[in-house]
Amino acid sequence: MQRDEFIKAVSDMADQVWDFHERWKFWPFEGPDRPPSEAIAERQAILDEEIVELGEAVEADDSEEIAAEAADVLFVALGHVLSLREPGMAGVRAVTLKNAGKTEETHRVRPDTGKLLPISGKPHKWR
Repeated sequence: MQRDEFIKAVSDMADQVWDFHERWKFWPFEGPDRPPSEAIAERQAILDEEIVELGEAVEADDSEEIAAEAADVLFVALGHVLSLREPGMAGVRAVTLKNAGKTEETHRVRPDTGKLLPISGKPHKWR
């Protein structure tokens, strides 16, 4: 896989997430602005289901199904971001910047999970 292939595939998915939500008139294309907790609460069961299906694919050790279910999780997560409107976009930008700033000098890999944790500062909630 090449970098440009990855970027194109994810960009194409984001384009389709927009079209999907517009076609089905899912939030945010109808209705007033709502608090983020309300917008996500309506959608959380969908993401939970996709995460369970990803876990089942992992348990079955089915590479094609794992890839499809991981992509389903991403599609639904992008829909979550879209449902949040501007705060969702602000969140994408903030997380992108936050992760771009992580380096070997500032973070370490947690061996049991692979999660990056700060070398110094307050303890992470997963510790």
